[in-house]
Amino acid sequence: MLAVSGAVWTLVHWRSCAVRRWEPSSLVRRRVGDLSCRVGGNGGAGVLLLHGLVATGDVFGITADTLATTMVVAVPDLLGFGGSIDENRDDFGTEAHLAAIDAVINEVIGDRQLVIAAHSMGCTLALRWAGRHPGRVVRVICVGAPIWPSRAAARRAIGCASPMSRLLVLNGRIARFACGLSCRHRTVAGWIASVTAPRWPIPIARQASLHTWPAFHQAIEQQVLHDEWPALLQRLDTAGVPVRLVWGDRDPVGDREYAMRLASSLTHVTVQIIEGADHTLPTARPELVVELGRVTVGSGGTLG
Repeated sequence: MLAVSGAVWTLVHWRSCAVRRWEPSSLVRRRVGDLSCRVGGNGGAGVLLLHGLVATGDVFGITADTLATTMVVAVPDLLGFGGSIDENRDDFGTEAHLAAIDAVINEVIGDRQLVIAAHSMGCTLALRWAGRHPGRVVRVICVGAPIWPSRAAARRAIGCASPMSRLLVLNGRIARFACGLSCRHRTVAGWIASVTAPRWPIPIARQASLHTWPAFHQAIEQQVLHDEWPALLQRLDTAGVPVRLVWGDRDPVGDREYAMRLASSLTHVTVQIIEGADHTLPTARPELVVELGRVTVGSGGTLG
């Protein structure tokens, strides 16, 4: 049985586009305020890449390097995750996240106009930040956004995803126990995560253990299980900021039909579905964010 399980895992792993196409970024990593951040590039515009839950900026891999050929790039590990883990901190709420992102943008991107591209949970933070600074943002790209019509709908969808998701996301006591165990045995927990997520590259999957319970719990509550999507999208639509919502057609995260209904009443919000793709989309298709996110500076100094 163990041999069969190993063979199945190997087959799924090596057939995954994310595994076959991911390459690590070579951009330099440095500390910017409270966040560990990959930075690089030059140009007249900036781009900020925000990862999802129990992940790090490494999910974007060489996407960051490609964008850095024409733009200034910042790829932080969000507050409490990956290289930005903080065992002694309790506040990982929305305001703390946005303040940490402010510091990265101010120090790395400066006063440049910017594109924000985000994956999963990072989409909420991308829309929140852009909504506060619409004059700075050229466009927002949200890949695999956890958009549901209500908290109850989000909980139901997550509960149906898998027994593991149901336990870790919806059962607070088990999730807290699992996070505590992971904190004490991060190396082992990382390898276990890679075994349970064969469609992700092993270096990415192993990073799933790099967080604390307060960081995980507050991210779930404030960035995933919320019902603010209409207001977040409406605010940017009113400001004329284009928002592209992108999902793989096999992605279990988010209610695409609900997103399409929201977009149908908004001028600057569009939905794109990629055939044959799942929640690993930004890793499996590294050219996607490049194509959607790259901007150029024209002779008149305006962004196109």
